[in-house]
Amino acid sequence: MSHAPHSPYSQPVPNSSSGGGGSSKNTVIIVAIVSVTMLLMCGGVLGLGYYAVERLASELNAVNYDYMADDEETPTALQHALSENEVLQEKVGEIESVEFAAEHNLDNSVYTDEYFYRVIGTVGEAIVRVEVSAKEDEWFDRVDLIPDETDLDTRVQLETIPVPFDSAMAQSTHELIKENPTILEEVGTVQYVAYDWELTDDHTDAEAASYVFVVRGDAGETHVRVLFNDYDYVTVERIEWLEDPNAPELLFGEPEEDSSSKQGTSPADEAKPAEIEPSESDSKSDDAELDE
Repeated sequence: MSHAPHSPYSQPVPNSSSGGGGSSKNTVIIVAIVSVTMLLMCGGVLGLGYYAVERLASELNAVNYDYMADDEETPTALQHALSENEVLQEKVGEIESVEFAAEHNLDNSVYTDEYFYRVIGTVGEAIVRVEVSAKEDEWFDRVDLIPDETDLDTRVQLETIPVPFDSAMAQSTHELIKENPTILEEVGTVQYVAYDWELTDDHTDAEAASYVFVVRGDAGETHVRVLFNDYDYVTVERIEWLEDPNAPELLFGEPEEDSSSKQGTSPADEAKPAEIEPSESDSKSDDAELDE
């Protein structure tokens, strides 16, 4: 039987020798080592980055917690929002004050827009959970009553009324202008009063306890300038309508008096030299000289 030495079936398969796989295995091992090293390096960087972000978030949340604990505006707004809720009134009576419930807001390491407040009334107290709204002209997305203070997860949603001011200063202003005929004619029913940073800088004296507020109604908006009697910003002394900032219209209080109006003279009059009336003796002397 003859064998065909050059038959394709008798030729060895290329690169199929038993010793030929060593270099391939080494390549795979090197690639694996490099991949693992890169993963470890990336993981370390990501881990450090995650730690840094988590630490920064924790610090920011602690600052936010401290702010909410010291904040007086939110309790004021919450008291107004719940002022007509009958369910809460049955439990606490007429609301007298609202306080930050620090004992139920202990975890400040995780960001939250939910806080617990203690509502103090004439006949009792209650804990409410508040979801603070991110909208500019809204205070709360939701307010829940906690029936049992030992079980904060059991909640009853409470109905609230809109809060028509963004601060205690704006609340004082709102109370004085909400029924003003001029404002009602200009904007309709007053819905919201808020501090206007830009116009305050433009139209108030830096040394005066004065601010400009935007007044929004169901038919438009306008601006008023408010002067408080001191830097507690509680008692309003004067309110002016800024339809024309150069000629504001007085809505509340006494008009502003400058030094010239108080003295009854204008600055031009003050600059003139005083005229001296001739005395009777001087007149007689002049007459005698004429007779001579």
